[in-house]
Amino acid sequence: MSNDLEKWLNKKESSKELITDSLIQKFEACLSADMDLSNLLGLHWCLAQPIESDINLSEDGHIKKGNFMPPIPLEQRMWASSSINFYKNLSSLNEIKRVSEIKKIETKHSQKSGELCFLEIQHEYYEKDTLLIKENQSLVYKNFSSNKYNGPLNTLDDKKLIKRVVPDNKMLFRFSAVTFNSHRIHYDKDYATENESYPNLVVQGPLIACLAMNLIQTNNLKHRLKEFKFKNVSPAFVNESLNIYEDEGEVIVSNDKNQILMNGSYKF
Repeated sequence: MSNDLEKWLNKKESSKELITDSLIQKFEACLSADMDLSNLLGLHWCLAQPIESDINLSEDGHIKKGNFMPPIPLEQRMWASSSINFYKNLSSLNEIKRVSEIKKIETKHSQKSGELCFLEIQHEYYEKDTLLIKENQSLVYKNFSSNKYNGPLNTLDDKKLIKRVVPDNKMLFRFSAVTFNSHRIHYDKDYATENESYPNLVVQGPLIACLAMNLIQTNNLKHRLKEFKFKNVSPAFVNESLNIYEDEGEVIVSNDKNQILMNGSYKF
């Protein structure tokens, strides 16, 4: 890691937002699936997100590097994984403070993808002085490529299919809107295919995680989900199936080609 990037370690930013009934209704409408959403799992991704004017956005739609986000000299950014602890449920009309801190910056080299840089950010969500949610998010940066996006095959074993969801353009647009995510790969097909070499619009990783978490909670209403970890293995694309399987604390999401898109684990 260069000395320039080391300067960003332990850098913090924070912001606040009131949870409104309107935001909750929009979040619930986004998921468009028959499930219990009373614990509002994943709503934290809609709260206290950084707000920048258009002039401060890069071509890909992300906020320009160099303020909070370090100036990593690689073009393509992806959400690699997250580990989330839920200590207390979110609820309407509470003001939430999000504190984000850069915990780790690590460069690696892959024979398949070339130079990689992993950025780990810790996000903590507080109601006054009470910690409600803590998430360790890992982002990966790499150079643009035309690689095929084929995840490993899902062997399924004895895992149970709990839901099949087909995200369409409307679902992707609504989720980007409610999370204030302007990354163009989720709504601008020309950009996604021509600039980032994807075959179609990319389904948001946290959207898939929201579906998985809330479906698991729906099937276990006597318990409260306390921990959820997920890793994005391969991109999911619009109008293609998300087949969500779970068994004994594990979750796998695959497409109709049986390729793993996301895997993870959970605890009550």
